[in-house]
Amino acid sequence: MLIIILYVVLLLAMISTKHDIPLVAIGITSMILVLSVVSFVDVSTTETFAQGTNATNATTAGAANATGASAAGGQTTVAMPLGSSAATSGAGYEPPEVTVSPGATVVWDNQDNALHTATSGKSPTVDGKFDTGIVGANQQSKPVTMPTEPGQYPYFCTLHPFLTGTVVVQ
Repeated sequence: MLIIILYVVLLLAMISTKHDIPLVAIGITSMILVLSVVSFVDVSTTETFAQGTNATNATTAGAANATGASAAGGQTTVAMPLGSSAATSGAGYEPPEVTVSPGATVVWDNQDNALHTATSGKSPTVDGKFDTGIVGANQQSKPVTMPTEPGQYPYFCTLHPFLTGTVVVQ
């Protein structure tokens, strides 16, 4: 990002000091080249890391949620898989239902390229039992404490209301 700012400042300085046109053309061409390379590297790196994360977390999340707790001291992880922001993708919270102990913590792992939430209630009505807030792309929510009262707690993404899941407290 700093490189981009420096190039813009350089370009503005060249234009404002009325350097000759070939120098301005070289500055613009080099700026476009740098922006293209930075964009390509940034996208490639993000996709590579996201794909590796998906494979790793799918395995860990599946193993962790089979019992409702991970090996890291009772914390459960639910994935928001890549593509879950598209209504037609068929991807949803993984697993769609998780069973936890009263007062246990759950972390939502956003493996998608879009923002998501995990908000208790039935879309579009929020019931206030729990909420991750907005979870950034390729980020995890903070641990969210589940209710202490046994029961089924439906939740949904407030940004993608078709994305639904259930936490069972027992």
